Amino acid sequence: MSVKQAIVYNLLSALMAYVGMVIGTAVGQYTDNLTPWIFAVTAGMFLYVALVDMLPEMLHGNSEELQECPLGYFLLQNLGLLVGFGIMLLIAIFEDKIVLDIQF
Repeated sequence: MSVKQAIVYNLLSALMAYVGMVIGTAVGQYTDNLTPWIFAVTAGMFLYVALVDMLPEMLHGNSEELQECPLGYFLLQNLGLLVGFGIMLLIAIFEDKIVLDIQF
């Protein structure tokens, strides 16, 4: 891929993210009963992308230092996944109590 193509595709994906944000905000604002479904689809997409990108790398790690201790490598990978899932779970449980107060 050339540099021009990479820039065009990057800009296109950024623009599509904004289009998705506008559509999601509009749908979420006017329909209260669809909000849980939107959250479920969004979470599913994040998990899909994360696992599709991470799982092959985790299965075929190239680092020789990590290959010396496969059990430690396995535990480190699973610890990372569990911490990520735990953070998402905590955010979901305490989303009503999370307040961001930025004052300038």
